[in-house]
Amino acid sequence: MALDGITIHWLKRELQENLTGGWVRKIYQPRRELVTINVWNGEDYTLLISCGTDFRIQLTNLDLENPDSPPNFTMLLRKHLSGGKISRITQRGLDRVLKVEVDKKTEPENEDGEGEIVRKEIYVELMGRNSNLFLVQDENILGTLKEKENERRPVTPGNTYKLPPKQDKVDPFELSEDQFYEFFNQEQPAWRNLLNNIEGIGPTLAKEITARAGVSRGEKDLSGSDVDSLWEAAKELFDELASGVTPLVYQKDGKPVEFSPIELESYSAEEKISFGTLSEALDHYYKAKETSYETKDLREEVETTLEDELGRVQGALKNVEEQLKQSQNRERLKETGDIILANLSELEKGMEKAELNDPYREGEKREVKLDPSSTPEENAQKYYERYKKLKRGKEKLERRKRSLNNELKFLRKLSTNLEEAESREELARIEGTLKEKGYIDEDSDSAEEGDGGGPKEYWVKGHKIMVGRNARQNDELVRNASRDDIWLHVRKYAGAHVVIVTDGRPDQVPEEVIVKAAQLAALNSKARAADKATVSYTQVKYVDKPKGAKPGLVQITNENTITVSPKEVIK
Repeated sequence: MALDGITIHWLKRELQENLTGGWVRKIYQPRRELVTINVWNGEDYTLLISCGTDFRIQLTNLDLENPDSPPNFTMLLRKHLSGGKISRITQRGLDRVLKVEVDKKTEPENEDGEGEIVRKEIYVELMGRNSNLFLVQDENILGTLKEKENERRPVTPGNTYKLPPKQDKVDPFELSEDQFYEFFNQEQPAWRNLLNNIEGIGPTLAKEITARAGVSRGEKDLSGSDVDSLWEAAKELFDELASGVTPLVYQKDGKPVEFSPIELESYSAEEKISFGTLSEALDHYYKAKETSYETKDLREEVETTLEDELGRVQGALKNVEEQLKQSQNRERLKETGDIILANLSELEKGMEKAELNDPYREGEKREVKLDPSSTPEENAQKYYERYKKLKRGKEKLERRKRSLNNELKFLRKLSTNLEEAESREELARIEGTLKEKGYIDEDSDSAEEGDGGGPKEYWVKGHKIMVGRNARQNDELVRNASRDDIWLHVRKYAGAHVVIVTDGRPDQVPEEVIVKAAQLAALNSKARAADKATVSYTQVKYVDKPKGAKPGLVQITNENTITVSPKEVIK
């Protein structure tokens, strides 16, 4: 089950009992959306906060592997929290929001003075894909685990922190019978009416009430006796939850399928395992999931991706090497042109071939093929043009070969890492690298980031700016652009391709438009959280899509660069 407000309430009590008065010692970020905080309070405790798909907050005994270099957000947390004392842990009602308050003494201004106690706050919002962790001081957001815009309220660093809007729901422990009966005025399944009107419960507990009442979870047309049964079942469940918890994990065929703070009739057919605390139950649930079938699926996904990409790169490399072999006779084409010019007196228009003296090999002759419709001079020029074309092609092929060899080396290293990977953390790190490099599509948080819809469009000073939403759309954006349009992309990071439409006048695009387009390129990239990012830009005619390259990959020449702040607001 996804953590609901009631389960978080009991987890909060676990955290209060064990962490209040404890000292923050070490802070790590084992994964991009997961933070651990080591606290000493007579003994060691580790607080785990995950804002990913497995969003939760708990004490943990899991052995998580930490990265060699701590991410920037980890360094920010260490700066503000290390050495601080946890003074209080609170929850607003039964919302899925917890606040951890940490008091830390500042350095004294002089040797005789004493430092000032400053309060820092960690707000943990556990709300599905919108889960996030905020570091706050004096209501000001110092940093966030996941920096992303929110249309409803400002959530980026530098803004004032505001709690999410409170939902208009009824406290289950103060619920009256009259209030309960009003829930079923809407034409919805019974469990949905319960979920939409009672604070602190999620789908699992809402469906558990219908199971205990003997009412079909999808039933909409409820009789009076159905509602009576639901009321009795709800009272029983909330009385049980008010008195304490019995942490359980339900398993099927040895695989965890659900965890719960109380016994669930709706899972009575499954094997159940009891635990002393909710944190222990969560540790078992997620460790079992990560080390069993999910780990197997993840390994298979990464392995398949690497095999496919290695096959693609090796095939492209073989093709490039064959083309290079074909271009090796280019010098002979130039020599043939020189031979024609050295023997002009023996040639005339209309000849199909001729035996001519070879100035490169004294005393030898070479048979030269000629186009009878062209003059001798024109024939020589055609040989020179073919030579130049092959020479240009060779330079491009050699660049492509170097690029493919580098990519092959990178993929083979990842394959070796995969063979040696034993934990899910190691597999997740390899998957993250593949996602960062564009080999695996990032999970979309919204339809806007998926394949649906065309490029995002902006207008700045009368100039249209288009931003690709994914790798394939980036390719289409460049393919459909005019040769004189301006192309931009952040350097050294995966990100969107951006195109400024110039209407054939690239020299008349104001610098302000290029700056804004560069900010958009940085904002729609992996560099979005950085203070500064370098963006490359050039005309589309200098952007080349190598044959067989993966979606979104291009090569550019005549490159210019500009450094911008991704955090600047596009106005």
